[in-house]
Amino acid sequence: LQKNEGQSLNEGGSIPHFFEECDLVGGIDFVKQAGQARPPIPLLNRFKWRLPCGLKVVYSGGAVIRSDIEINDSSRSLGTVPVDYVIPKEDILERRVNSCGVVRFLIRYDGLKGYVSANIRGGSEDAIVEPEESLGLFDLENKQFDSPFHVASRWVENAKAVASAQLGGFAVSSVAEFEKLLAQSLSPGLDTASLDETLMEVVSALGDLTSSADALECSFGTVASVLCSKFNPPEGTNLASFNSQSVADVTAVPLAKIDSSGAPLPSLNSVMVRVCVLRTLNLRARFALPWMPIRPAQQGSALLGGIHGWGPSCDKAGAMAFVEKRKWWNAPSIASSMRARRGLLFTSVKRGLLASIADVTSTPTPLSHDEYELPREIRTVRINRMRAARAMESSDASIKRKYSVFSQLQNETKNWGGAALRRSYVAKGHGGQKRAFKVKFVGEGVNDYSGPYREVFAEAMNEVLKTSKEGNGVLGVLDLSPNAAAGIGENQGQFIFSSNGQNLGDVRPGLPSEGIDSKELYIRKLFSSLLSSRNEASREVEEALLFLGRLAGTAYRHGILVDLPLPSSTFWGTLAEDINSPSSQMYEIDVLASRGDPSNPLLWWQKRMLNFFLDGLGNVIPTEILPLFSARELQNAFCGSSDVDVDMLRKVVEYEGYQGDEAVIQNFWAVLRESTSEDRKAFLQYVWARNRLPSRIVDFETPFKILRDTANAEHADQALPSASTCFFSLTLPEYSDANILRRKLLFAVHNVTTMETDFQTNSAEVAEGYRALN
Repeated sequence: LQKNEGQSLNEGGSIPHFFEECDLVGGIDFVKQAGQARPPIPLLNRFKWRLPCGLKVVYSGGAVIRSDIEINDSSRSLGTVPVDYVIPKEDILERRVNSCGVVRFLIRYDGLKGYVSANIRGGSEDAIVEPEESLGLFDLENKQFDSPFHVASRWVENAKAVASAQLGGFAVSSVAEFEKLLAQSLSPGLDTASLDETLMEVVSALGDLTSSADALECSFGTVASVLCSKFNPPEGTNLASFNSQSVADVTAVPLAKIDSSGAPLPSLNSVMVRVCVLRTLNLRARFALPWMPIRPAQQGSALLGGIHGWGPSCDKAGAMAFVEKRKWWNAPSIASSMRARRGLLFTSVKRGLLASIADVTSTPTPLSHDEYELPREIRTVRINRMRAARAMESSDASIKRKYSVFSQLQNETKNWGGAALRRSYVAKGHGGQKRAFKVKFVGEGVNDYSGPYREVFAEAMNEVLKTSKEGNGVLGVLDLSPNAAAGIGENQGQFIFSSNGQNLGDVRPGLPSEGIDSKELYIRKLFSSLLSSRNEASREVEEALLFLGRLAGTAYRHGILVDLPLPSSTFWGTLAEDINSPSSQMYEIDVLASRGDPSNPLLWWQKRMLNFFLDGLGNVIPTEILPLFSARELQNAFCGSSDVDVDMLRKVVEYEGYQGDEAVIQNFWAVLRESTSEDRKAFLQYVWARNRLPSRIVDFETPFKILRDTANAEHADQALPSASTCFFSLTLPEYSDANILRRKLLFAVHNVTTMETDFQTNSAEVAEGYRALN
C-alpha cells in the first residue's frame, strides 16, 4: 500500500486517514495462512499430471527451475535439472499454463521446488521435458474433481473431519446447533457487550504470546483451556491445563471481570461459539477497516462539532469527556459507530490498522547514492549530553531548561514541519531502526547506527520526569500528581501537566453569572479552556507539551517505547474518548481535592494543556484512530511494560562464544532477575539505549546478543562488561562467581554516561562538550 504523492499529509491539513481506490498500488493480498491446521485444497484435474509415468529432460541444456510460474525479472532461477534425468511422477506436483501460453510443471528436485517449462518459448519451440513413455491419451482417473464444485465439496468434508478430530467435544455439527449455542450465550442478567469485550481482551492477550503476536493466530484449544476455569466445559472434554506464568499474568485482569459480573454464566460451549463469531468478525474487519472512514462526519465543523474528534468541536476545547456532554447532538456515522463498538475488535487488528496508516502516511525519503550513507533529507541533530548532564545538576532552573537534552532537541527541531518527523527511513547496517533524523553527540566518539537515536528519546523523557523535592518538574513540563507528591491514593507515581509554578485559580477565567441563559453558560463551560488569556508561564508549558506530543508520536512511529506515566482516565482514557466523570478523574490525581471544592481548577488546566499535547501528536500520527483503542491498549502501545520482563528478554537472546549453559550465563540471568526494577531499566538503557521493553516478542527488531569477552579472558574478574546500543549486544567477561558479576554489571550500567567506542574525538570537539554554562 502506498499513498499517492498528491494525497500525502500536508501541514495543517485535515485529511481523513482511510484508503481510497486511488491509494492502492498493486492491490491487497487477501490470502492469509491460517493459524489452525486445515486440510489442503484438492486440485482440479486440469492442473494435475495424470499420466502414470514421469517427465524426462530432453533438452541438451537441461531444464531450468524457476521460482514462479511466470518467466520474468521477478522470477528467480533456483537450479537446473540435467538432461536425461527422469522426474518421478510423485515429484510432479502441478501442470499449469502461464500467461504466455507456456505449459509449466511444478516439480520437486534435489531439495528444490519450482517450475520447469515443457518447451522453449519462441523460435522452434524445442521440447525441454517429455513424458517418459509415449502413452497417447491422458488417463482420466479421479474424475471427482473435474469441477470447482467437486473441489469445494471434498474440501468441506475434509475440513469437518479435521475440525471434529481437533475440537473433540466442541465440534458443532450444524448451523442450527451453532445458532442455538449462540443464543444460549445470552444469559439473563449478563451484559453481552461486557462479555464480548472480556473475551476480546482474553484472546488479544493470548495472541500477544504467539510468534506473530496476532490474536487471529491463537488456537481454539488455548482459548478454551484458559476459559474453562470460569465457564463449565462439556462433559467428556479433555482440556490441557495451562500452568504458564505468562499466560496467567496476561489473562488475570480480563478474567477478573467475569468474577465481578455476578450474573449466571453460560456454558463453555456457548462461550466458545461466541469466540468464533468474534474471530470471524475480526478476520473480515482486518481487510475492511482500511476502507472505512475513521473520522466522524461532523468533526471539523465549528457549529456541529459533536462529541467525537478534536477538530473545532467541544472536545477540541479540552479533549476531556464530560458526562453532561451527551446533551451535545451527535450525527450518526460509521466512524462513531465503530468507536462505540471498539470492544469487539482484537488489539492486534487495531494495532495493525494504525501501523498500516502510519506506513502510508510516512514522508517518502529517496535513497542515498551510497547505501551505507544517510540521504540528505535525514538531517543531523547535534546534542551536547555532557553540557546537559552538568545543567541538570545546577540549581538554576533557567540553566536546566536551556541546556537539557529535551530543550536542545526542541530547539534543533523547532522549525521542522510534521512531514520531517514522519520520515521512517531504515539505513543499511542500522539494525532495522526507523529514523527521522541523525543524532550527533558532541564530544563523544560514537556513530549513530541507531543507538544514539534511541538514546536521545530515552534521555529526553527521563529529564521530563525529574522533579524537585516539592514534586514540581524541573523542566516545567510534567509535575508529580498531588497523590504522588503526598504519597496517598491508589495511583501514586503518576505525573500531570505542569502548572509551571502558577496559581491556577488566578489563571482560570471566571464564568459570568448574569446576563446569559443556561445554554450559553453550558457552552461557555465546555469551551472555557479556550477563553482564558495566555501569559509567559503558560506559553512555556504549551510549547513544551506541543513538542512532547511530537516526540511521543515520532517515537511510536519508529518503534521506540517511551516512559509516560500519565493518569489512566485523565490522559489515556481521554485519548480513547472514554466517558469519565470529573469527580472520578479528580480522585485519580488528587484524592483530597476530590472531596472538597468541585470547581478545583486542576482538571481545567489538564484539559487545556492536553490540547497542545494532542496538536503535537497529531503532527506525526493520525490521532483520529486512537478512539478505536481502550485506555489500556493505548498505554501499552506507546509505553509497553513498566518493568523489564527478564523471561521475555531470555526468549530473544542469542549467544556468541557461549552455549547458554555456562555458569556465568546462569549467574547473569539470576542477577538480572534479582535486581530492582530501576536497575533492570538502567541495564536496558545500557545495552539498548531504551528503558522499556516491547510487550510482544514480534516487536523486537533485533535479538539480544551476549558475546564472550575474549580480550579479557585471562583476567576476567578485573574487567567490566561492555555494550553496543546500536546492535543490542552485551560483551560479558567470564566472571568466576555471581557476586563479582553483580558488582561489575551494576557499576557499568550506573556509571557509563557517554558513548566512546566508534572513533577518537578531537580535542576541539571535546572542549565544546565541556564548554561552560551561560
